[in-house]
Amino acid sequence: MKFKNLLVRSIFIFILCSLCHFTYSTFPNFFTSIFAPVNESIFEHLKMLFTAEILFSIIIMVKEKDNNKYLRALLRGYISIFILLLLYLPIYYFLGEIMILTFIILFVTIFLTEYILTFLGKKKHHPYLNIASVFLIIITYMLFTFLTYHPIKEKLFWDSENKKYGIDILNK
Repeated sequence: MKFKNLLVRSIFIFILCSLCHFTYSTFPNFFTSIFAPVNESIFEHLKMLFTAEILFSIIIMVKEKDNNKYLRALLRGYISIFILLLLYLPIYYFLGEIMILTFIILFVTIFLTEYILTFLGKKKHHPYLNIASVFLIIITYMLFTFLTYHPIKEKLFWDSENKKYGIDILNK
């Protein structure tokens, strides 16, 4: 895939992340808490990135023929979470939250994910993995939802801006 295409895809996913970021604060309800961050914790932003990657996958499913579309969607989500944690956590723990650096890391994460996916060819069909991927995406959202409402008391789940864990109803 050409650099220009990777860049356009990455910008689009970055925009989806931005839209997803404000979904719960605009429409605070159980449904949006499944897919969008409910606070400023790192964990909730992983959910935001995963959702943006899945949304992008759904959008391109319509445009591109791919026998492994659900598998690629799952890989897009998981790879992006892995890369974000790998790049972001060391910087966050040493320097703290620096917003411009966070945006740059998010964009680099998205770009690297798209780049890596260019090497995962579309030619060989994996029907069982493709079907299993649908269930893994659902299970991932179930896990995200559970941990949103029952967060682990660890730094990854701590919203340092609002001094709380999880969703607002748990902190009252």
